[in-house]
Amino acid sequence: MDLSKAYAVDKEAALDGKWLVTREGFKVKIAKAGNQNFMNEVIKLQKPVLGLLRSKMDSSDLLTDITAEAMAKTILLDWEAENEGKSLPYSWEVGKAALLEYEDFREDISALSDNRNNFKPEEVAEK
Repeated sequence: MDLSKAYAVDKEAALDGKWLVTREGFKVKIAKAGNQNFMNEVIKLQKPVLGLLRSKMDSSDLLTDITAEAMAKTILLDWEAENEGKSLPYSWEVGKAALLEYEDFREDISALSDNRNNFKPEEVAEK
């Protein structure tokens, strides 16, 4: 097994995203999970609330909100979606709301972004 082929990543697609399809058939533009933009956004969003996150109070809702916002800004980059028969243009705010409201959608986006085969360079993926 060739290590460089097994773990090759299309660095442009990892950051700028790639058009993929969710289990329910929605076209979404997804960046790779754990990319540097995502990591930087999570750090930025956590800074103002570090005290709360470190406290003993339940901060799971806050963490979910931070994660959804970071995903909406850096992982879920665009979509082709409708709402009640009307085109629904993508913005990170609308994306965050969808990620928070629809847990299965959030899971689909996470699964697509976690699947490293989605971000292999074409010349490696074809072989």
